[in-house]
Amino acid sequence: MSTATRAFLVGTAFLSLTAALPPSLIASPPARIQCCRTVSGTAICQVKSPRACQNNGGINIGSGTCSPNPCAAPTTTSTSSTTTTTTTLPTGPCQCGTPDPTRLQFTTAVGSGNCGTLTTSTGVLVENLACRGLYVGGGGGNTFPLPFATPDMGTSVAKVASCAGTSLTLAAASSADTGSLRTCTKAGCLFGAPLPVPNSATTAISTCVINSLATDLTGTADCASGTAALNVQIKGEIFITGDLLTDAGHPGVQPCPLCEAGVCHGGPNDGMACTPGDSAQNTAYPTSHDCPPPPDRDAMAMLSGPASLTTGTKTVTGENLAGPNSQCTGNMTPFGCCTGVGTGACTTQQRVFCGFCRDIDAAGTGCFEGDPNRPPTTGCPRNADCTGVGTPYLCCTGTGTGSCDQPSSRACTSSADCTDGNGTWPNCVQRNPGAFGAGTAKTITETGAPAGDLSDRAGHAATLASVFCIPPTFVVLQDLPLDLPGPGAVTYPGTVQLLP
Repeated sequence: MSTATRAFLVGTAFLSLTAALPPSLIASPPARIQCCRTVSGTAICQVKSPRACQNNGGINIGSGTCSPNPCAAPTTTSTSSTTTTTTTLPTGPCQCGTPDPTRLQFTTAVGSGNCGTLTTSTGVLVENLACRGLYVGGGGGNTFPLPFATPDMGTSVAKVASCAGTSLTLAAASSADTGSLRTCTKAGCLFGAPLPVPNSATTAISTCVINSLATDLTGTADCASGTAALNVQIKGEIFITGDLLTDAGHPGVQPCPLCEAGVCHGGPNDGMACTPGDSAQNTAYPTSHDCPPPPDRDAMAMLSGPASLTTGTKTVTGENLAGPNSQCTGNMTPFGCCTGVGTGACTTQQRVFCGFCRDIDAAGTGCFEGDPNRPPTTGCPRNADCTGVGTPYLCCTGTGTGSCDQPSSRACTSSADCTDGNGTWPNCVQRNPGAFGAGTAKTITETGAPAGDLSDRAGHAATLASVFCIPPTFVVLQDLPLDLPGPGAVTYPGTVQLLP
């Protein structure tokens, strides 16, 4: 309930009560009250007049003293034989300014400097990770130049579902709430302007990505510190466009149509009016959803993005994953690498950030589980190729039947997770070990930055960070040059603001 609503209800009840009382029993409003405010992240109490409290953005909690502090959240302590943990519980009225906030808005910016690192197992720096840079893929054959510059000027609005003290619970805002599919945060809402992914070495496979939300946003924030943790799955629709603008006035590679001087250049809306969705940060910008990519270049595949974003630090370490020896039931059974029950010399992989089930030690096809076998990919397990039980793949149960046609890729943390199709895809691996073109990379760290006190309702600089996993797209022209499946990392510098 907002402060204004509480004040109205209290006032109505007071008038109803005083109307029934004799004048001698009607007390005048208190001259001094307890006023709760947040100053530098701390809830303080001051004795003020009701009007002075309101003018200073405080919350009137009634008459009384400020000792002890009635505005501070109480603490609860739990003790065990080994540890003592103290947890602060957010209680009491909202302390995020007046009136209570109803929305939290984040707008991306260009940013500068570095926001992360890529290091080896001994801590040696492999590479600094640029702020606003999007990094993708394993440590092998990534032929796209990294990082990709993410669009700025993208605004996303979340609803404040509840506020207790300085703690905010966030929920998705619909396009009806925000007035646009480009600023809402429910599944299907757009996330930023079109993302160009140019490849100057192999121009033909340059890509335009249309990012949107695969799930409704949820999360938490704190208006005193400006910290935030958001849960939202971002997905990207892939358009393999090449270079759409090859005239002398457009050097470099433009995988997405441009919006220049209010006019679309390239794509189906060429020559039509547009509003830039971002700034001209390099030759592949500015882009706009008013200028979509050619629909016939749609690769009919999705590139998975972050599933969570934080103003804190996100660190992920690659694991050394053993082969599927645990699935061995005897010598050469069911894999040629087996030497006995639970033993073998099956394929291992080091520095795995994002494992997915793959056929290395079964039929040796090299296919990841869920590959739909679309051209030009051939030779992956499928029911149509089955000629009998276990022939030619372990997933076969008869002629033309089996469990080979899996609907999607399967993420894993060990080969023990890779038992679908009787172990047809028994290896838990990335396409190549490491990250972002560095096979020796062992640890990825991305660091966000909180916004600070948001209760003044002004915009404050912040950075959201994420390290995540990208499944295979099953599009050869993307998976091979991007080295997928593998890890991803990104930071989004921008401005955070609480809105009434």
